[in-house]
Amino acid sequence: MAKYRVTIGKHFAVDGVEVEDIDAVERIVALDERRLLARNQARITYGVLGVMTCAMCVAATIGWQDGSYNELNTVWNAGGIWVGMVLGRYFKKD
Repeated sequence: MAKYRVTIGKHFAVDGVEVEDIDAVERIVALDERRLLARNQARITYGVLGVMTCAMCVAATIGWQDGSYNELNTVWNAGGIWVGMVLGRYFKKD
């Protein structure tokens, strides 16, 4: 048995909370949806950039070994549009 009984203030009771301002709840929900959308867009961006970086490194290595960098040009022509699409969102004006 403990020698001392430690208590801090009164017991905390959790009751229902009445929301008077519905607009505040709607703004919070909209903010959370924008946050989730931004997180998903960032994941897609990192994925596309990661795949393109790996593909460019492989193509550059192949080009370095055979002396022509035609593979690098092909990879950039195929993936440049995807890089532009995912990075375009960061540079657009609101």
